[in-house]
Amino acid sequence: MMTFDVANILTSIIFIKKIRAICGSNIIILTDGAPYYRASCRILNLRHGVYSLEVRNLMERIIEYVKDRTRLFDNYIPCIKDECDEEHVEMLLKSIMIMMNEWINRRVKAKEFIENTIPIIEVMKHA
Repeated sequence: MMTFDVANILTSIIFIKKIRAICGSNIIILTDGAPYYRASCRILNLRHGVYSLEVRNLMERIIEYVKDRTRLFDNYIPCIKDECDEEHVEMLLKSIMIMMNEWINRRVKAKEFIENTIPIIEVMKHA
């Protein structure tokens, strides 16, 4: 997992290189139009596009959702390790991604998803 304190051309190049390593070079990078993303794509010879206002609003809502869930998780289950390896944060973000994919792709209702997921979380907690 990568986190950056600032957004600039150097951090965007690192981030986009990781995406290219996972997805290949035949991709289009869609962004909000920030100049450092456009420059990074030009440097890395990748196609760049700017997403529409509707998609931007959806992306902002998804990011806000993830932030809210992360904040709640940290408030109720804080890490008490002296030297935290942030593994629990990565597990949380992966579980949010799985949950959102289930809701979007399979149109699973929240109640059904929670009933099926709680036993998995309990096993992970005790592992």
